[in-house]
Amino acid sequence: MGRIKPSEELRDLVYKCTECGNCAIACKFLGNLEPLEIIMRLREKLVKAGFGPMPKQEEYIQSVKDFNNPYKEPHENRTDWLPKDIKIDSNAKVLYYIGCTSSYRRKEMAIAAARIMNEARIPFNILYDEEFCCGSPILRTGELDTFKQVLNRNLDVIESKEIETIVFSCAGCYDTFKVDYPLYRNYNFEVLHTVEFFDKLLENGKIKLTEKIPIKVTYHDPCHLGRNAERYEEWDGEEVHIMPLITMNIPPKPKRTGKRGIYDPPRNILKKIPGLKLVEMERIREYAYCCGAGGGVKSAFPEMALDTAKLRIEEAEDTGAEVIVSACPFCSTNLQDGINSRGSNLKYYDISELLLMAMGLEPEKLKHILSEVD
Repeated sequence: MGRIKPSEELRDLVYKCTECGNCAIACKFLGNLEPLEIIMRLREKLVKAGFGPMPKQEEYIQSVKDFNNPYKEPHENRTDWLPKDIKIDSNAKVLYYIGCTSSYRRKEMAIAAARIMNEARIPFNILYDEEFCCGSPILRTGELDTFKQVLNRNLDVIESKEIETIVFSCAGCYDTFKVDYPLYRNYNFEVLHTVEFFDKLLENGKIKLTEKIPIKVTYHDPCHLGRNAERYEEWDGEEVHIMPLITMNIPPKPKRTGKRGIYDPPRNILKKIPGLKLVEMERIREYAYCCGAGGGVKSAFPEMALDTAKLRIEEAEDTGAEVIVSACPFCSTNLQDGINSRGSNLKYYDISELLLMAMGLEPEKLKHILSEVD
């Protein structure tokens, strides 16, 4: 690794980053430095030197190789979330890519998204046993070679279906397809998160909101849907060494500012729900605080992930909100862990669950949420 000596101490330091990207956005003194890219390159070098990834991360990487998901769940159970009344169209040009976490852990998100599309009469298909892990948890650890194998297998399957649009509930899957895949292989389909897709359906009148939800909510911007969902701009320049360890990009390399993340669609949805009041936390949009689960931190450093979630929940409590809402299964898991650990009175719901209730499709769940915040 040149001047840097690999060690377990260095490994632990590098892998404690959640790769949320906040440092590059919040600090105005970094110039052309891209801290997130530096962390990623360091992790790749640690892997090649035999010092990475972390032991718990190695376990879930092996699980992806063995079971096509990081949870050691049987691959044949991937569609166990799918209710029998959901209509799937094998000829549809819209593909709903569920993702591992929504398939095995946060099934309520997958069910809500599918029901919303059915109610809006949007034909969609799923990959069934041909859906595999997107590779995000592998890429974030620096296992680049394994990630490329996963990427190519996924794109081979999807392109064989002649899909035109892919819709994701998982912010991590969405970010990986939108931002990371094109760095290694181009594709021709459109990539949308459910919040973008459903926002458009609301604008077009294909989703009708009939039920009032008179609660106060605050919205948490997932890192992979917000600042990290900003694509890299093409740059055909040169990195010039002007002195040892100091380089200059000529012409200047376009900098990711985080401003082009997906911020308005989820807020548009919430503001259109009858009776609902949106109150914002102090740190939002490109400056939003990370939930703490990303970059493999949840598995390798669970206490750090939990402490980070608890800080975010404290921010949410300060707004006076009764419910915290987000649009990512990882955020869902970690923020709910933070709620439980703090003994908070806050409730957590995915935005698709609230939308489903506002459409009048979950009357019992709506009664439950109103009784919880009463």
